[in-house]
Amino acid sequence: MSEVLLQILHKLDRIETEQQAMRSDIGTVKLELGSVKSELGSVKSELGSVKSELESVKSELGSVKSELGAVKSDTQSLRSELEAVKETQTLMQSQLSETNAIVRAIRDRQEETDAKLDALSMDVHNLRGEFAQVKEGQEHHERVLEKLSLRSIEQEADISDLWRVKFFAERDKIAARDKVAVSD
Repeated sequence: MSEVLLQILHKLDRIETEQQAMRSDIGTVKLELGSVKSELGSVKSELGSVKSELESVKSELGSVKSELGAVKSDTQSLRSELEAVKETQTLMQSQLSETNAIVRAIRDRQEETDAKLDALSMDVHNLRGEFAQVKEGQEHHERVLEKLSLRSIEQEADISDLWRVKFFAERDKIAARDKVAVSD
């Protein structure tokens, strides 16, 4: 039995130690509870300032909403302007495409014109060569014609001389015949 008593005493000592630890823990909890109450007071104070800030935010939110309405209106206006710009851009793109087609056609015609001009240049070059040949031929013909003219003049002079000689010979013959006929 004494052992049982010892065990009971021992358990009582342990319970007593645990009670003291609990009292100590309760004291600590009370201190912490006081600290929590103090913090709760500061939280309440901060909550009041948060409420006032929240009211300020609500007020600012109202002005932001009205500004947002203005922004929406401006956005709608910008969308309208953007649509007009898109239409203008589409028109300009169409006109640019037409202009590019015209430029390509002009370039093609310019190439054709350049080819024709090259051909004409070659023709002119050939004509100049032919003209030079014709001119040389003409100069040769002029020299030949000049020689022929001189020959013709010389021949006419020779013919004239022959006519004169013949005329004088005929005259002399006639005169001699007349003389013979007169003398007969």
